[in-house]
Amino acid sequence: MPIKEGLDAIIDGSSRVLILGALPSDRSLEVREYYASPRNHFWRILSCIYDEPIGTDYELKRAFLHRRGIALWDVLKVAERKGSLDSNIRRPAVNDLERVLQKHPRISTVGMNGTKAWGLFSQHWCRHPVFRAGRLHVRCLPSSSPVPGKNVKSFEEKAEAWRKFLVLSG
Repeated sequence: MPIKEGLDAIIDGSSRVLILGALPSDRSLEVREYYASPRNHFWRILSCIYDEPIGTDYELKRAFLHRRGIALWDVLKVAERKGSLDSNIRRPAVNDLERVLQKHPRISTVGMNGTKAWGLFSQHWCRHPVFRAGRLHVRCLPSSSPVPGKNVKSFEEKAEAWRKFLVLSG
């Protein structure tokens, strides 16, 4: 089974919210851009929430995130996975969330992009003291992925859940 290694975090000193996926899709890994599939709702959701066009240029997307205090990363650093489906993840190794949160103390809110990210986070990090101290607001968000599944929500439902999360954050 192919080994997939994730992307570097998009994060800076202004980051207040950290959004964690499970592991980027093959398309995202190929072009080295988070949420690169045009079918993924991530960028469209943010554009809708902030009523601001984001466009397709990745540097403009990164600038948008920095302006809004949003950081992106993944729960996993590396895993075996055939294709892009989170359900195919095997032998995961997690990113060092503790180090990142210590380096970026303004982050007070962490959102998991979907149930796979939430499950991996819960398995590897939820009992860790950095998350048990109560300083961080941690939430599972509806997946921005367009892939059908048992808990799929409409775009409008996803956008509303993400809006509530981001408004509470900030």
